[in-house]
Amino acid sequence: MIYAFEEIGPDLARPPLAARRALLGAGVAVPLDTWKSLPLPARQTIVQEGSNPSISDFVVKNAVSSVLKRVRFMGPVKDPPFDSIPQSIVDALYTVRPLTLGEWQALNPLDRYTLLAVASNSRLLYRAIEEMTNGPSSTLSGTIKLKPWVGAVAHAEVRMTRAAFGEVAGGQIQGGKAIILARTAGVRAARAAHELLDGYAETYAGPVELDARLDASLGSYVWQAHVSTAAGEFFGAASLLAVATAAVALRDAISSKDPTSTVGDVMLREEAWSVGSGGFGDEATVAMGSKAYVQAPHARQDEEESAGEPTVRARRHRKSRGVPVWIALLLVLSTLLAFATAGLTIYKNGGLKRLVSTFSAPP
Repeated sequence: MIYAFEEIGPDLARPPLAARRALLGAGVAVPLDTWKSLPLPARQTIVQEGSNPSISDFVVKNAVSSVLKRVRFMGPVKDPPFDSIPQSIVDALYTVRPLTLGEWQALNPLDRYTLLAVASNSRLLYRAIEEMTNGPSSTLSGTIKLKPWVGAVAHAEVRMTRAAFGEVAGGQIQGGKAIILARTAGVRAARAAHELLDGYAETYAGPVELDARLDASLGSYVWQAHVSTAAGEFFGAASLLAVATAAVALRDAISSKDPTSTVGDVMLREEAWSVGSGGFGDEATVAMGSKAYVQAPHARQDEEESAGEPTVRARRHRKSRGVPVWIALLLVLSTLLAFATAGLTIYKNGGLKRLVSTFSAPP
């Protein structure tokens, strides 16, 4: 079983939480490079074992038998207790969605292990609770609504003219895929953080959450990113790489239409996640909905479409709305109106006649 928020494809390029539970429960430590070298059927066996109520040491160790010289054995790590909620989870969920002991005991062993494993990363913990509460295979009651998440994210803005907004919103840039292609570039940059930054040579990116919204009040597209390491910790450097690359890619895409567009406010800061609902894979696409044009800063875009990997636990099927044509037309018409007003002013001042005579006069 693989959670949607883990964003792991069918090739199992990273060990999902179910696999980590199985390996630790059997007392086996497998480096990422060694995991990748395992045959896919062996990886699938480990994931399945970690999804079971109890873990068989024999099954797990047999699955890693082909790489025994490259693994390390240690004392097995037990699952979290059934009769009490670990304090780290209680503290992390206090302001988001407190758990009762009854709810904790109703969770399956993998769910309880997952909450403990991501307790130090508030964004992943929020997404895990959200999936367990609202997903198709939810194990928690949905009657208690999660409070908005606020935490550390990378932030960047791409400022452009209203005409450029109309071009992007109307699907006139890069075949209507400007946001998609910019996001893909950002995800690739985050994945390559361990190759680009020497200080993180042994730190690999895990889930990459990256999205954008159009903020008319700021006159910009706002990008946010929250990248986690493969071990589940917040990866600030990779998050900055993601938003900066996506912002530069979008600015480059519109540069021919608006050479004055700029990239700014690239930083890490504490703020609400306001650009999408997550739950999509690395190569997923995001269609910007009309809600992005009218939302105030930091408002949540619950109607935004996102597509997940085909093998993840929760698949979110949402009706694609795209960008309404009337919004794009409104932006274009407002620009034309501005030009018309300027022309009328020139005409009243007699400037138009002078311009006509200038251009019609023989050389």
